[in-house]
Amino acid sequence: MELEVAYMEWLRGQGRSPAEGIDSFLAESEFVHAQMPMIHESEREQLLGEARRYLRRRSADPLFAGQFPDVYHCGHDDGHDLRYTITLSISDQGAEWVGRVWRDSEYLGEIAGAGHGPHVNYIDLARMHIESEIGRKKTIVRRVT
Repeated sequence: MELEVAYMEWLRGQGRSPAEGIDSFLAESEFVHAQMPMIHESEREQLLGEARRYLRRRSADPLFAGQFPDVYHCGHDDGHDLRYTITLSISDQGAEWVGRVWRDSEYLGEIAGAGHGPHVNYIDLARMHIESEIGRKKTIVRRVT
């Protein structure tokens, strides 16, 4: 159970989807690194394999995966693949969104926006806005929480 909780926290902090984050989690997370010294060397590969299989099964569960926002990818002019998530708030007046942006394991910050109109797909509108702003470093704001 600790593995699953650590994985969920790591996914949220890294902006990764459950299905794509397993290998990175096992390689990069502090939780896994802290557990390794407690496991005998002869059992590490077997236990990592079991953990990987368990996380794959959990990630395939729609109820588990549904707890996380969709992760979108876009290329950047400097050749890096960036990824972002969108938090969307919809009201009668339109929508507001915040895009959280990452490059590899580095959190770059947030891009906020708003839009309105009849028959608007707000996710598409947010994605167009975020991807157009992603290359302008001044528009990504680091929010300290």
